[in-house]
Amino acid sequence: KYNKYIIYLHNFSNFDSVFLLKILTMLSKKTPEIIMRDNKIINLKIWFDINKYIIFRDSYLILPASLRSLAKSFNVEDKGLFPYKFINESHVDLEYSGKVPEISYFDNLYSSNPSDKLYTNSDIENYNLYSKSFLNENWNLKKETIKYCEQDVKSLYQVIDKFRLNIWDLFR
Repeated sequence: KYNKYIIYLHNFSNFDSVFLLKILTMLSKKTPEIIMRDNKIINLKIWFDINKYIIFRDSYLILPASLRSLAKSFNVEDKGLFPYKFINESHVDLEYSGKVPEISYFDNLYSSNPSDKLYTNSDIENYNLYSKSFLNENWNLKKETIKYCEQDVKSLYQVIDKFRLNIWDLFR
């Protein structure tokens, strides 16, 4: 069904490939074809049959900015908020359900330098708006992680699609 599809992963060369490369190469029916430059994976072709393959590419190498800033630049849906620091706490149960994590766990809120630990009014407003969406229900780590990942993929798709249309309009 997905033969010859090209799948973009943002920051694949620096992050996701570490988790996916071993599994993808094990699934490949032939030796994977890898194109690299400066130790970055530009193109990874995985074979699922003799004539069937999927190509993985790193969108960050084409559009070198955070997905959040790309979504803003291309005027598409934002990937949303997520408490990265909360999930990295050693004592956090991955089945956690309860109060929304404190603002300090949301390092993607900072409008300026994260090391300053200063929140702008916009940061606080965004956090409060996010928190209010859970007034009548518990915040669930598993559910929010899945939702965040799905929105991340959706945002990247929308960015790539708009980028493709812009390139087509400019250069045919």
